[in-house]
Amino acid sequence: MIQFIAILCLAALLYTVQRVVYMKLWARNLEVDIHFEGKEIFEGERGRLVETITNAKRLPLPMIKCKFRTSRSLMFDNATVNQNTDNYYRNDVFTIGGREKLTRTIAFTAGRRGLYNITSAELVGTDMFFTLESVLMKKIYDEIYVLPRPFNTSEFRNSLQWINGEIKSKAHLIEDPFEFRGIREYQPYDSMKSINWKATAKTGDLRVNMRDFTSQKVVRIFLNLEDTGIIKRTEAQEAAIKVAAGLVKSFTDEDMEFALYSNGIDVLSGQPIKLKRSRGKIHEQEIYRALARIDLKAETEDMTKLFANVIESGDGTMCDYHISVNSYDEYQRLLENYDSIHLSFLWLYVTSGAEILGISSKLQTRTIPIRSWSYGANAEIDLNQEN
Repeated sequence: MIQFIAILCLAALLYTVQRVVYMKLWARNLEVDIHFEGKEIFEGERGRLVETITNAKRLPLPMIKCKFRTSRSLMFDNATVNQNTDNYYRNDVFTIGGREKLTRTIAFTAGRRGLYNITSAELVGTDMFFTLESVLMKKIYDEIYVLPRPFNTSEFRNSLQWINGEIKSKAHLIEDPFEFRGIREYQPYDSMKSINWKATAKTGDLRVNMRDFTSQKVVRIFLNLEDTGIIKRTEAQEAAIKVAAGLVKSFTDEDMEFALYSNGIDVLSGQPIKLKRSRGKIHEQEIYRALARIDLKAETEDMTKLFANVIESGDGTMCDYHISVNSYDEYQRLLENYDSIHLSFLWLYVTSGAEILGISSKLQTRTIPIRSWSYGANAEIDLNQEN
């Protein structure tokens, strides 16, 4: 009996000692790191999240729970998502020894475009008997861009053929002073500025430089996300953003110079999107990211007031692309005004309806309907598909 009591007392002592030790030391030299592999992916692509728990002390930890929150638009494998919230809550369990580091990689599929982050992690530790739970909050930060998947349908490719033809027809109207094509004999209509004096001195006859026609191809994209309907057409708005991304990809592939303006609100700046003309892959990625940051829950600006002056300025453009999910009268009048300012344009009208109604006769030849259901958010992605 005495031995039994002694064992109980010893067990109680050990339990108390380990409880005190874990209460004081479990969080010491305990670190957590959570980050995304890569900083951006396209809608529908696979990504990975890396969790790392580091226990730099000798004391082993029988159980550590790592809890964090991110967006449910990042669809983790075998995860249960609460449909009543925009957030996804994850709770991972680790057993980690002393002076040990554990790393776990979690795969996910990128859903809807956006800028998503992780701002903190909650670590919950226990003692050896799992009777004690202590909480440690850790501030962390990492983010990932889910870029809009470039639109690519037959309707869309037809519009690209139109714009390419428009640009090529205009490209031969202006000589480019930086495009040298050769030297020829002087003609009475040639400017004195075009005379090549070195070639003239060598031949004894007046020679002039021949300039090639301009290779500069400048277009502008105007993305109108204003939706005046009672029921908001979010899927049509998302499709319109994808259409803009499709134009950006096409113009980059063609080495065109382009700008993008939208009345959609940037979730970071709280301002409409305005990206001036440039070209190349860096500009392409900058616009993809800007499109990813558009917050459709924020109220859009009035397109006709916001960009009317930009449109009328011309800005050296050869033609403009307008993308919209609405066809209200004031917006159509803005497009009809192109005839008076002698600019070319094409209107990509993104709709969820089977028929296009209410388009003025002046705009019908410049309007291409894009059916939003023809390129759903969950369709298979192929960014390398040829047009």
